[in-house]
Amino acid sequence: VILTRSRDTDVDLDQRAAVANNSNADLFISLHVNSSISAIPTGAEIFYLSVDEYGTEALDIVNREERRLPIAGGGTREIDIIPWELAQLYHLNQSAVFAQFVEEELRQRVPLSPRAIQQAPFRVLAGANMPAVLLEMGFISNREQEQQLLSASFQTSIVEALVTSVVRFQEIIERTNGPLSSRVIDGLDTPGTLDTASGGR
Repeated sequence: VILTRSRDTDVDLDQRAAVANNSNADLFISLHVNSSISAIPTGAEIFYLSVDEYGTEALDIVNREERRLPIAGGGTREIDIIPWELAQLYHLNQSAVFAQFVEEELRQRVPLSPRAIQQAPFRVLAGANMPAVLLEMGFISNREQEQQLLSASFQTSIVEALVTSVVRFQEIIERTNGPLSSRVIDGLDTPGTLDTASGGR
């Protein structure tokens, strides 16, 4: 596991994905604590990237973009050119599958939002060149859930759900593309600074 941070410091959203990309990670899990102007919302939410704002042109680029570069000794080789903004588009199907596993495992352990799985155009996910999800573990703006988030048992339940989800996902990858060799978990955002309507994640 590679953490993008281990203490309460600000890490640029693109830098978080860059850590995962440069580490050749197999998964990117962005962990957050949610907040709302209302004290009523509660429950964990799982997000994967929405592509609605990209349009069909971006999807066409993903399908056709490739280049040939010269190699030592003559000849060329094909490489994939992946624009930063489009990196996650290559992994959306796997991200959706992993999000489903996370939702299923969390549902057995912690309260979930009525909208447990959602898609959103979160910047932190866009540049991740591997399956990626963003997990809002609960609403710190809800007093009862704030106490849950502070408890060791609740935190353990979140970890158990994520570990089981990763194992389930790994089993699928091993049957198709080979084993997972590393995982990246994005560090916690500062509590109380997020809102479900925010596009700044």
